[in-house]
Amino acid sequence: MELGVFLFRPLIRNRADFKQAEETLKKSEVWIRNIFKSLKEAVFVITPDRIFLDMNEAAQEMFGYTKEELVNRPSAIVHIDHEQYLEFGKKMEEVINKGEITNFQFKMRRKNGEIFPSEHTASLMVDNEGKPIGIVSVVRDLSEQKKIEEEKEKLQAQLQQAHKMEAIATLAGGIAHEFNNALTGVVGNIELLEMRLPDNKIVTEHTEAMKSSSHRMANLTSQLLAYARGGSYQAKTISLSDFVEETLPVIIPNIGPSIRIDTDLPRDIFKVNVDSAQMQMVLSAVVSNSSEALGGDGRIRVITSNEEIDAEFAKSQPGLRPGRYVCLTVEDDGEGMDEETVNKIFDPFYTTKFMGRGLGMAAAYGIIRNHGGWISVDSEQYKGTVVRIYLPAIEAEKKVKKEIITEPKLDIAEGEGTVLIIEDEEMVMNVTRAVLVRLGYHILEAKTGKEAIEIAKTFDGQIDLALLDIKLPDIQGDKVYPLIMKARPNLKVIVCSGYSIDTAQG
Repeated sequence: MELGVFLFRPLIRNRADFKQAEETLKKSEVWIRNIFKSLKEAVFVITPDRIFLDMNEAAQEMFGYTKEELVNRPSAIVHIDHEQYLEFGKKMEEVINKGEITNFQFKMRRKNGEIFPSEHTASLMVDNEGKPIGIVSVVRDLSEQKKIEEEKEKLQAQLQQAHKMEAIATLAGGIAHEFNNALTGVVGNIELLEMRLPDNKIVTEHTEAMKSSSHRMANLTSQLLAYARGGSYQAKTISLSDFVEETLPVIIPNIGPSIRIDTDLPRDIFKVNVDSAQMQMVLSAVVSNSSEALGGDGRIRVITSNEEIDAEFAKSQPGLRPGRYVCLTVEDDGEGMDEETVNKIFDPFYTTKFMGRGLGMAAAYGIIRNHGGWISVDSEQYKGTVVRIYLPAIEAEKKVKKEIITEPKLDIAEGEGTVLIIEDEEMVMNVTRAVLVRLGYHILEAKTGKEAIEIAKTFDGQIDLALLDIKLPDIQGDKVYPLIMKARPNLKVIVCSGYSIDTAQG
C-alpha cells in the first residue's frame, strides 16, 4: 500500500464521490511523495511488526542501502545487535499503544558496518477505523553532534584538571615555603652546633646523620617547588637531541637490564632554553615511569621532533600557545593506564601498582610548565603509554616565561662587615643572625619591607650585604629590592625565600 493511501483515506459514499476522491488522492499522493523524497532528514515507514515498507533518498544515503535492499525486510538489518532490535520493538509498541510521537536514541549500523549514534522521532499511522497500519520514523544522524559534545567534555575535563593542578601547586608551594623555613632552622642549628663543638667526634657523628636527613628533606622541597613552579632555574640554550643523548647514559643504569631504549634524535632540531639539571629530573622521571610500567622487560622509545602548534590544537590544551615547539616523546609498550590513572598521574604522591609514591611526574609537570611548555600523557590499558613534552623553540619565543637570574658564587666566610637581614620568620632570623655573628659580622635586622627601606636610607655606616626574604608581611621582596638599591647602589643583595634562592648584585 502506498504512503499516500496510508495518510489519506477519505470516506467514499457513492460512485461520483469515488471518482473525485480517487483524483484527489492521486494528486495528494504525488504531493506527499514529492515531499517525502525531498526531505533532508532520513524517513522510514515500517509496519507495526518492524518490516520496512518505504524510505526516502536521505534514509538510503544515511544507511548505505538502496530501497530495494530494505523493503519487506525486518529492520533488524540496521540495528547493532538482537538485544537492541528487541528494545526497538518495545519503543514501537509504546508508539502504537500511546498513539503519541515518541523520541528516543539508538546506535545504528550502516551497510559498511559503521556504527553511529542516531535520534528517532516515531509517529503512528492509522486507517479510517483507527487501526495501526504503520509507523513513520524520522532518523537524525548524531555523529557530528556527539563529536562536538565529546570534544567539549574533553576540553572541560582538561580545564578542570588544569585548575586542580594549579590549586594543588599553590598548596604545594605554600607547604614548601613553610617547610623550607623550618628546615633552615634545623640546618642552621646543626651548623652552629658543629661550629661550637668542632672537635667533638660524638657530636659530629650525630650532626652528619642529621645533615644527611636534612639534605633529603631539602631535595623533597626542591621537587615540591618544581611542581609548584615556585623555584628559580638557570636556563641555557641547548639542542634537546644532544641533551637526551648525553643524559640517557646517566639514567639507563637505574632501569631494568632487559629493557631496550631506542632513540630517534634528529640533528636539525630547534634549540630550546632550559635548565639542564631540571630537565634531567624530567627525563629521569618519565623514563623511570615507563620502565616500571614495563615490569622489567620491553622497549622504550625516546624521540625528539620539531612541531608547529596551531591555534586549533593549542585550544585543546589549556595553557599551550600556538607557535614552534620541540617535542620530546617517550613511548613504552607496557601495560598502560586507565583513564582514572592518567587523570591523576601528575598528582603529588599518587600511587599506582607500578608507579611508586613520590613527586617524579608531579615535579616534571611543574618544571615543564615553568619553562612555558606543556606535558601530556596518552595511555590505554595493555596498549602502552606515550608522554609528550612540548618546549618552546627559542626562534619562536625570545623571552622565557620567567626571568632567569645567573647566580654568582657568593661564599660567606669569616670576616668583618655589616649584614642587613630582612626576614619576618623569627626562627630563620635567629639562626641566620647566630651564624653570621659567629663568623664575625655585625647584624642589622628588619622584619618588614618598610623597616628595610628605612634602614637602607638612614643607617649611618656601610652595609656590605643584604639578605632579602622575597615573602614579607607588608611589601614583597621584589618590590623592596629596587628601593634599597636606590638608597645604596653598591649594596650586594641575596634574595632568598622558602620558594627560591636567587642572587642579585648591585
